[in-house]
Amino acid sequence: MSNVNDNVHTTSSYRPVETGIRSPLAVWSLVLGLSSIAFGFTLFVPIAGIVLGVLSRRREPEGRTMALVGLISSAVMLLGSVVALAIGLAVVVPAGVLGLLHGLAG
Repeated sequence: MSNVNDNVHTTSSYRPVETGIRSPLAVWSLVLGLSSIAFGFTLFVPIAGIVLGVLSRRREPEGRTMALVGLISSAVMLLGSVVALAIGLAVVVPAGVLGLLHGLAG
């Protein structure tokens, strides 16, 4: 009499699917780049996004696309922040100096 379980293999070739983040630097570069766009003009967040994007492109080849998007968005926001700061200083500083000179003369 043959047992039903005689033909059942005891070893399995099943391997669980890996779902973990394999490129955390690229993810953080992307998050910082997009958050700097969403939350307005800052200087520190885009700089951190650029640094993490460059490190990710060197160390994590599987996250190159996310790192590139993070780099581009961070660079655009950093450029926008610098331009806004330059325009603000060009408008505010001369007005302050003129006000100071007018106050001293009068």
